[in-house]
Formats: sequence, structure tokens, C-alpha cells
Amino acid sequence: DNMKTIRSYELIQKEHPELLKDESNLSGGHCEEAVWPETSQEAVTFFKNKSHSQRQVTISGARTGITGGAIPMGGSVVSTNLLKGICNTSEENIIRVKAGETLDSVYLYCKNEKPGFFYPPDPTETTASIGGTISTDASGAGSYKYGSTRKWITQLKIILPSGYLLKIKRGDHKFVNSRLNHKILGKIKLPILNKPQPVKNAAGLYIEPNMDLIDLFIGSEGKLGLIIEADLLLKRKPYSLVSFGIFCNEEQFWKLRSDLMNSKLSLRELEAIVNPSLAFLEKYTDRSFKYPGDWVLITSIEVSSEDDLDKTLEILDNFLKQNGISDENTQGGFDETERKYLKEFRHLLPETVNRVISSYSLKNNRIHKISTDAAVAPELLEKYYKIMKQYLTDSGVTFVIFGHAGQGHLHANLLPENDDMLKKAEYAGEQIAKAAVKLSGTVSAEHGTGRLKEHLLKLMYSQNELNQMDLLVKSFLDLNNTLQ
Repeated sequence: DNMKTIRSYELIQKEHPELLKDESNLSGGHCEEAVWPETSQEAVTFFKNKSHSQRQVTISGARTGITGGAIPMGGSVVSTNLLKGICNTSEENIIRVKAGETLDSVYLYCKNEKPGFFYPPDPTETTASIGGTISTDASGAGSYKYGSTRKWITQLKIILPSGYLLKIKRGDHKFVNSRLNHKILGKIKLPILNKPQPVKNAAGLYIEPNMDLIDLFIGSEGKLGLIIEADLLLKRKPYSLVSFGIFCNEEQFWKLRSDLMNSKLSLRELEAIVNPSLAFLEKYTDRSFKYPGDWVLITSIEVSSEDDLDKTLEILDNFLKQNGISDENTQGGFDETERKYLKEFRHLLPETVNRVISSYSLKNNRIHKISTDAAVAPELLEKYYKIMKQYLTDSGVTFVIFGHAGQGHLHANLLPENDDMLKKAEYAGEQIAKAAVKLSGTVSAEHGTGRLKEHLLKLMYSQNELNQMDLLVKSFLDLNNTLQ
């Protein structure tokens, strides 16, 4: 067995300190062992080794997550960084990808090998690993039209805690009234929830009474096993994509959002950058914004032909006129450079937040940003936003708001500068999560709960529901004794 292995906390800290942190800036990571399997057989061998069966195992991907899920607090770390490879399958619109590949490498593969197709999930962080995006059921701007990662996974290879290599194909195993009898996994009973989970949800295990077995693993944050390979479903590219950033005031924003959502246009994304985020960018970057209003609505619309393009531009033009928005206050179009500019502009905000909070944490390593990932049904977003804004303002901590306006899912990022502000930011974050749940929403719509947000699950689920989820997870760990 030539698998790369280090069994010393000091050596890991010295040679691979990156394994002990992720984008969450959560401190205190430590482990006694780190392994880097290159093949499924090496990973199987690791999990089958009896000495690990009582040890906590943390799965580490590209560590782009912001909830601390990849940070070990003791035990062993299994890094998927060396699980590499992408290939075609017998089906034109499906590719097979190892867990350590990144979204960037999938996009590049499609560009070179599948030029007529694209992979719809588009989380902001394109250096995220495929295994990581599946284990958190990640989503991005395009999930307005295409949903989260879940919909685009047709097959998984998973190594169970026992070391058993399990292959699951979508459609092969379905729960009936929350029960399933599987020849390897045995009898599985899903938790019975008091109410259905929100449409966009990454908090807790995914539970639907008649769901596909594959969906139990997607979004399970590594609790049920190690994803080592996945078949990804691709989509045929549209004729063209029109993207616009529209600078406006708050009243115009809500009206324009409603107009677009109620239109027949094929919206791929509907994003927002919300007051006071432009002022924050002007302060911490070299950008300046001379537009009236301090809200930005960003949309991308798919078009199917030249005629459709003309009609789409005409409809957009009418919406702008009806809302009193000048053409001069819009930016974008349908060529690649304009789309790239808008994407970079949208990503500039979280990037700047991370840069600023990193400078604060250098002075005090307890400091990290508090980011909300709560969401509500789209029709309740304006109501939720007003509640959210009040808690943020009352905290007295610097904040920005941005995110997925079409899905009821705005992120708040709070940037505390000291311990006192950190407490206030944490309180505001918790109140915002509570407000979302009160409106039948979720505490986490796309990032998962990891270590930092696990405590929020109790706001959303009863203790009985959480106990049932824990029992289900434990049943997978207990297979250690039956699958040797």
C-alpha cells in the first residue's frame, strides 16, 4: 500500500497546515493522521483497517466551504485531492468525474470535449471539488432555473464507513412511504418529519417519503460515507445567453424582480446586490459607482433563436421603461466579455468580504465572518429582507447583503472587528435564521451546516426529528460490523 499517509500531528501541521482550515476561518483544527488515496482501492483499504473504526474521520475536499465542515477536530483526515480523472460515458450527455476534480476542471472538460453541452450547477467558488459540491448539494446563481447539484447527479460511487464500495444509480432504488430494503444496506427507514423540507434546503439530511436512495447521500456532508466518483448530467447549451446588471433603487428593484419572475422569459438567474454593499465595495476596492440607487439586480436569460433574442431585449426594455430605469443604468449584453464582467462584479463582493475579514483575524484569530445562509419561499423575500435588515442594523456590525433574489435566498455577511462585535454578529445571525424558520424557511439553503451552523438545526427540526436523523447516520456506521 503506497498511499500517501502522515501519522503525526506536528508533521501535518508543519507540512500540510491547509488540511486544518477552510474558508470559514474557524480555528482549532487538528488531527493525528492524514491520508491521500489516489484510487478507490486505497480508500477502501483505509476504511477497512480496523484501527480506524473507532476514530473520527473527517473528509476533506478543496476546503472552499464556509461552515467548517472540512476542519478536523482530532482523528483522521481523508483528502480527496488526488482522486482525479474525467471521462466520457456511453451517453452523450453524461460524464464520469472523480471526487477530487474541481468545477473549473469540469467546465474546461466540457468546453474541450463536449462543446455543445454545459454542467448547470454553478456555485460561486469554482475551485470547489466535485465531491464537496455533491456532499453539500451546492447551488449557485443558475439554480434559479436548474436547481441544485442534486438534479444533475445520475450515479455515485461511495465508500461506506465499513470500507464497502457501493455503487448507486438514480432510479434503481426508491423509498416507498419512507422505507427501503436494500441488499447491502439492509432495511432503511427515513425520519418522519413534521412538515416537508423547504424547496431549497441544505440543512440536515434530505428527506422525502418516496425519494431515490441516491438523494440520501447527496447533501449528507460526508456523514454516510466518502463519495469517490460521480456521473454528472450535462445540458445542451442554449442559442445564446443575455446577461444584465441593472442599477436601481429599492422600490424599482422589487417591482422589476416581480416583473421578471412573472414574465415568460427563460431566466437562468436572478441575483441581487443590496444596499449598503456598493458603499462597502467603494470603501474597500478601487471601484466607484456613479449610478442612482444602491441596489443591483443581475439577471441572465436564455434565448433560443435570433428572433427570441430580439423579443427578449424588447421585453426587457419595456420593463426598464415601466420602472423608470434609464438604459444608462444597465450594464451587460450577450457577448462573453460582458457576461464575464458581470460575473466578476458579482463575485467581487464576497471576495472583498473575505479579504477584509482576513485582515481582522490577523489581529485576533477568534474573528471570522458571520454569514447567513437562511432562505424563505420567493414570495416572502421582501418581508424576510426587512426583518433581516433590522437585525443587521441593530447589531452595529459592518454588513453586506447579496444573493439569490429569485429564490428567497439573500446572504448577509457580517464583519466583526473584535470579540464584542463577534458576539453581536452571532446573535444577529441566529435571529435571522429564526426569522426564516418562522416564515417556513430554512437555516441553510446551500452551504450545509458543517461545524459552525450545526447548532441552528434545532431551530428547524424537533429533537425527535434530529434524533431520527442521528439514528439513520449511526445505522451506516454500524454496518462496520456486518459488511466485513
